[in-house]
Amino acid sequence: MSSGPIYNAVRASHSTGVHQVSPTQSNFSGSTANTLSKGDLQDATRHRKGFAVFTSVLFAIATIFLVILQIGNVSNFQVLGELFMFKIDVSNIIPSSATTNTKSQNSTARSIGLHDFYQVGLWNFCEGYNDIGITACSTPSVMFWFNPVQLIQDELLAGATVSLPSEVTDYLAVLQKASHVMFGMFFATTISSFILIFLTPTSVYSKASSIPVAFLAFLSGLCTLIGAGISAGIWTILRNQINAYASDINIVPTIGSKMMIFAFIAAGCALIGGVGQLGLTCCGTSRRDIKTGRRVGRRQRNQQEKYIAPLEENPALRRRWWGSVSH
Repeated sequence: MSSGPIYNAVRASHSTGVHQVSPTQSNFSGSTANTLSKGDLQDATRHRKGFAVFTSVLFAIATIFLVILQIGNVSNFQVLGELFMFKIDVSNIIPSSATTNTKSQNSTARSIGLHDFYQVGLWNFCEGYNDIGITACSTPSVMFWFNPVQLIQDELLAGATVSLPSEVTDYLAVLQKASHVMFGMFFATTISSFILIFLTPTSVYSKASSIPVAFLAFLSGLCTLIGAGISAGIWTILRNQINAYASDINIVPTIGSKMMIFAFIAAGCALIGGVGQLGLTCCGTSRRDIKTGRRVGRRQRNQQEKYIAPLEENPALRRRWWGSVSH
């Protein structure tokens, strides 16, 4: 047998009937790792790279929907105005008292100084009339939260009053705190998801260096899910509390289904991307694995099998752990 990458020679001993096999001076995978071309490295890690790029795409999708959440309802522009988290229609609200003739008005709300509806986004609220649309939006502010009681009281004409259920007023403290947490989650994850678009592909190089990226990716996905859950929770509770007294106050609450869908799409993409990055910390061949010889690529494995196969097929050439073989 001629010399090869695995064995220098196979020597037959006629006196003992035992063949001696001497190992090469250098380890096969270690010697070839030093001579691998860039194309070989890319080929050996293409599955890991593909998965890393896939997680990057997921965070790109999450970023797009999170940005939509950020800019929704910030102005009376038609498209943005249709994106709201919560809306109350007070056009037929039942006031406790009023000083104007409601028969000459298009709605009860206008007769007491209110707009027909108010809708809420992440940064502000907008108001308008059903036959006109949005007429004005408040100035966007950090940590904005929607206080329907204060808003209605501020816009009522002198002498007009509206009594809202005590359950709604008691819920305001919870609504404020939850809104602040929701705002913080969505704002932070919008930034982190954008950064992760560019960080996640770097996990192809090393498993160890991908750990911080995986931690950030999973945390970002988890926080996005928490933000989406809080958003759905606080508006569902407020809607149910208002609906419980619908016959008394005649306010129609609506949850913005588009914004909720966008929020959970962003959360799903970010969370899947985060879990995928966690998997890359322990699975998949990295470029460092190839360079250090801990793993071999497909081409190296095929080359090894070409020399190992004859030894497996011929028991006389099968190598023992101590370097000798028997018939």
